[in-house]
Amino acid sequence: MIEKLTYINERGESLEFSTRSPYHTNIPDCTGLSDIYSQISSAGSAGQDGETLVGNRIKIRDIEIVGHIKDRGKIERLRRHSVLNRILNPHYTASLVYECGAHKRIISCKVEKGPLITRRGVFEQFTIQLLCLNPYWRDEHEKRTDIALWLGMFEFPEPDGLMLCDETGWEIEYRAPSLIENAANTGDVSTGMRVEFRALGQLSNPSVLNVNTMQYIRVNIEMIAGDVLTISTGYGMKAVELTRSGITTNAFRHLDIDSTYLQLEPGDNLIRYDADLNVEKLEVTIYKHNLYLGAYSWL
Repeated sequence: MIEKLTYINERGESLEFSTRSPYHTNIPDCTGLSDIYSQISSAGSAGQDGETLVGNRIKIRDIEIVGHIKDRGKIERLRRHSVLNRILNPHYTASLVYECGAHKRIISCKVEKGPLITRRGVFEQFTIQLLCLNPYWRDEHEKRTDIALWLGMFEFPEPDGLMLCDETGWEIEYRAPSLIENAANTGDVSTGMRVEFRALGQLSNPSVLNVNTMQYIRVNIEMIAGDVLTISTGYGMKAVELTRSGITTNAFRHLDIDSTYLQLEPGDNLIRYDADLNVEKLEVTIYKHNLYLGAYSWL
C-alpha cells in the first residue's frame, strides 16, 4: 500500500507528497507524524525527595516533510517552486491528510517554515515545516450515534414489492425502545461532542446523562415541533444554539447551571437521554471526532 500525505489549504488547493508525486516523498523520512511530546509540571519543597506531579499536557506538534522534485529541466523545476510557494502560503490555514490504503487521518496545520529548496545530487531537495497547534489527528468525518429516533417499518424485498415488517397490523414506524446508547470513543484521548436534540412535537427541558460518571447536560427550554437544539462541548467550541423556523439563536442562557460539558472518554460511554415533558417526542443524535496521538493509530 502506498503511503501519502496531502496538504490542503483553506482555498481548496492541494499538494500530494508520496513516491508517485512530482514532489517525491518517502513518508517514513518525514518526522512528527506520530511523535508526541508531553510537558510535565511538578513542584517540590524543602526536605522532599524528588517532586510531586502537578499535571501534564501534550505540546504542539511539529511535522517536517522532506522530499525531492523529480523534474530535471530548469523551467519545470521553477514551475514546481512556484506551485509550492503559492499553495504553502503561511497566511492560509490548512489540513494535512495521511493515507495508507483505506486508512485516513487528518490534522489541522499552518506552514511554519518553507519550502526550503536545496540541491542534492541530480534532484533538488525541499523541506517543509508545519506547525499543528492542536496535536491530535482525527477521523475524516464525524462519527454519528443515534440515541433516540423513530425506525421505519417498510421493506421492499425482491421480487414481491412492498411489505410490512409487522404482519399483525399497519405500523409504519416504531420508537427505538432503549433510552441508553453507547457512544463509543475508539480514539486515544477524550473528545468533545455535538449533541443534537430534534423536537417532533412540544417538549421541555431535554438532557443527556453520562451513565458512567452521572454528569449531564440539560437545557431548560420549551421546544416545539421542528426545533433543533445543538450543544457543542469540544475545547474552544462550546456553544448552545436553537434553530427555529430556519433562524439560529444563541441559547446559552437556558443551559442548566449544574450542567457539565460532557467529554467522551476512550472506550464505552453510556449516554441516556431524557426530557421533563413528552420525551417520546424527542430525537437525539451525538456527533464526534475520534482523536488520535499519531497518524498510524488503528492502522
